Amino acid sequence: MGTRLALRIQERFDALTPSEQKMAQFLLDRPDEILAASATELAKFTGVSKATAARLFRNLGYRDFNDVRLQAREERNRTGPVQQIPMPQVAPAAATSISVHLQVETANLTRTFEELRSDVLNQAAEQLAGAERVWVAGLGIENGLAQYLRVLLTRVRPAVHLISQNAAIWPEELASTGPNDALVIMAVRPWSPQISAMLTFARTTRLKAIVITDPTNAGKAQRKDALVLNCHVSTPWSELTQTSVLSMAQLLATALAGRLGQKADVRRTLIADLAEEFDDEGQS
Repeated sequence: MGTRLALRIQERFDALTPSEQKMAQFLLDRPDEILAASATELAKFTGVSKATAARLFRNLGYRDFNDVRLQAREERNRTGPVQQIPMPQVAPAAATSISVHLQVETANLTRTFEELRSDVLNQAAEQLAGAERVWVAGLGIENGLAQYLRVLLTRVRPAVHLISQNAAIWPEELASTGPNDALVIMAVRPWSPQISAMLTFARTTRLKAIVITDPTNAGKAQRKDALVLNCHVSTPWSELTQTSVLSMAQLLATALAGRLGQKADVRRTLIADLAEEFDDEGQS
């Protein structure tokens, strides 16, 4: 799928009807289909009517599906064909098949990091490196991912704080932040209203915000002036995968370490020395 189509979907996703969102999400998750399938086939894949498909493309600013496909082909011809790992269309009876699992994870990782721009990653690392303090937040499953990210960041820089999963006490915790701090939020679909409230606070108080999310939520974060790191998380079944989110966390921490240079190395050495001392004490 062309970059411009993806951007239009992300910008206008909230304004689409549920049926249009269903097809739009399919196009974000399976970008190769826009070149291979007809509008009728795309509608059939997503379980919507042909009228819904036509309305979606008009609402995205195109005359019809042919305009969309022409744009996608022009972009592909400018950049050259990219080898895509196809996402399985329908989960087989043995949904836990190793080969299907590998295909799903490979497709999500490939799309996530082929689409990631190096300047966006570098900007995120620069914000984290220059922040007085870093705050990490997530709700539900993403709270566990936020804990993991905090550990990774703490290994290369000090003053990294985890915001509680209990959104009821966020006002107290956010009151401790300042305009020289950075905030990293991990939030894939479904998008929580509390995440929007946190981003509104960050924009109002000039708290630098980075959001690790999926393409259907990118527009929400961007409209709150957040820097977005997109992760593909879809599967042929109902559950989402978090593999690309975990990998993005690792990449962000690695980019931060590269930005900090010797400071990160000194901190890693200090942590290793402290760990050795604790081991020695435990054995004595």
